[in-house]
Amino acid sequence: FWAADAIGKAYTTGFLSGYPGRVFRPNQRIPRQQVLVSLASGLNYSASAPVSSLLQAYRDRATIPNYARDKIAAATEQGIVVNYPDVQRLKPNKIATRAEVAAFIYQALVNTGEAQAISSPY
Repeated sequence: FWAADAIGKAYTTGFLSGYPGRVFRPNQRIPRQQVLVSLASGLNYSASAPVSSLLQAYRDRATIPNYARDKIAAATEQGIVVNYPDVQRLKPNKIATRAEVAAFIYQALVNTGEAQAISSPY
């Protein structure tokens, strides 16, 4: 696969784990929850507050899969989650757009001090 080296690097650095059986599926579209789990995992985020408390921010928290709850809570606490147009709806199972992925990555850069925060209600 043309991106095998980059995928391998993302795997070895902890950003991606793929599906069971070391399957990656590079051409499959990715849900928002998987993007957030990947970022939180690769950046070694863990929630310091109770997960259930952090997830209270989302009206659709019941739709967050169990495997993703801890990392999404950590991503929420670190401020990398961007929800547009409704800040209280995570839409974890929605296929991520390029804009959403860019916003998540930008917020992660802000969190690490590598970018300046942009004022936004989202």
